[in-house]
Amino acid sequence: MKITVLVDNYITKRNFIAEHGFSLLIETNGKKILFDTGQGYALKNNLDVLGINVCNIRYIILSHGHDDHTGGLKFFIEEKVFSRIIAHPDVVFPKYKIESGKKENIGLKYSLDVFHPEFFKGLRALDGKIVFSGEVPKVNRWELEETKYFRKVNDNLEQDPFTDDVSLFIPTDKGLVVLTGCAHSGIINIVQYGLKVTHSDRLRGIIGGMHLKSASQKRIERTVSILNDLNPEFITISHCTGLEAGVVFKSGLKDKVIFTSVGMSFFI
Repeated sequence: MKITVLVDNYITKRNFIAEHGFSLLIETNGKKILFDTGQGYALKNNLDVLGINVCNIRYIILSHGHDDHTGGLKFFIEEKVFSRIIAHPDVVFPKYKIESGKKENIGLKYSLDVFHPEFFKGLRALDGKIVFSGEVPKVNRWELEETKYFRKVNDNLEQDPFTDDVSLFIPTDKGLVVLTGCAHSGIINIVQYGLKVTHSDRLRGIIGGMHLKSASQKRIERTVSILNDLNPEFITISHCTGLEAGVVFKSGLKDKVIFTSVGMSFFI
C-alpha cells in the first residue's frame, strides 16, 4: 500500500501547491482512494503533478464535515466524476466556527446527493485491510477541550460533539497504522480504539492531523508521553497538529517524528 500526502499545509517540493487542508491518496490492490479532499484549491494541481486522472479515483472517504477536508469535492462535481463517497451520516450537518462573536460557515459547501454516498456510523471493512472507524468513543475526556466548533441540528446550534469524526485503521504485521483527518475525537481516543477493534498489539504509526495547534501544553505533553509508551515506528506532524506541538513531539519522540509535506509518500 502506498499513501501519498496529496494536500497539506506544508510544502517542500516544486510544482505542488499547499493550502490549509488535508487529503491522502491511498493506492492499494490496484485501486486509488482519497481520504479527504482538502479545501479545494490544491487538489487538481497536485493530482496533475502526480499524473493521477480523477476518473481513476475509486472512492472518497470523508473524515468529517469541515470544508478544509471536503472542499475538493467541487473539482469532482465540475469534472462530472461522481466517485463513491463513504462517511459518517452526521457529516452533512451545517458546521460553524464561532470566535470573538463572529460565526463562520465551515461545513460542506456542496451536496453529497450526486455522489450517492454510503453512510456508516460504526466500523466497516474496506479495500486492502482498511477499516473505517465510524464514530470513535471519546473515553479520555481530557482530550476534549472546550472548542469554538458548532453544528446545527434541527435549527438548533450546539457545540459539535464530532460524532462524524472518523479515522482509518490499517493493521499490518508490524502493528497498526492510523490515518486521521483532524482527530477531533482526540488522537489517544482514536489510537486506543483502533488497537482494540483491530486486535493489534502495537501502534506502528500515525499519518494525519491531530488538531493540537490550540491545545494546552499539558495536553500536548500528556499526548506525547502516551504515544511514546506505545513505541511507534513513526508519527507525522501534519495539517492541524501545529508547529509548536510538533516541536514537543520532536523533543519527546525524536527521530520517530516526521513533518509531512505535499507529495511525501509512505509505503505500508
